[in-house]
Amino acid sequence: MENEIKNLVSLLKQTFEKGAWHGPSVQEALEKISESDAFKRLPHTHSILELIAHMTAWRIYAIKKLEGDSAYQVTADLNFPEVKNWEEAVQRLKESQQLLLSALEIFPAKKLSEQVPGKETPLTYYTLVHGIIHHDLYHTGQIMLIEKANSTQTF
Repeated sequence: MENEIKNLVSLLKQTFEKGAWHGPSVQEALEKISESDAFKRLPHTHSILELIAHMTAWRIYAIKKLEGDSAYQVTADLNFPEVKNWEEAVQRLKESQQLLLSALEIFPAKKLSEQVPGKETPLTYYTLVHGIIHHDLYHTGQIMLIEKANSTQTF
C-alpha cells in the first residue's frame, strides 16, 4: 500500500501538470485559454471559469477529507461559486494541486481502503483520490471543447 500513495501522487502530477498519456494535462489545456475566452460559454454549459472554480471546490473537498475533516461538505454555493477573476481562479486551482499533493503524501497508506467519513454514499479514500483525477479530466475535456468551439465562432 505504501507504493500506492506514490502511484497516486505520480498520477495526480501527470494528469494535472504534464506527462499525461491521454493528451493535454489540466495545466496544458489551460495554457491555451485567454481571459476573454474563460468567460464564454456554449449553450447549456458553464463557462471555463466556472468549471475551474468547480474543479477547485471538489479538490478542496478531497483535501479536507484527507486531512480528517469529516464535517466538510461542498454546498450548492461552493459547487459552482461565483467567480470573476480568471487569474485568481487559475491560481487557486494550481494551489489546490500543491495542497492535495501535500495532504496525500502524508496520508497513511493503510487508510486508503477506509471509508471517507461524512459521506452518504460509501466511498474509500482511494476512490476519492481517483475520483478527483477523473473529475479533473472530465472537465478538462469540456474546457477543451468549449475553447475549440469558441475559437471557430465569433461572439
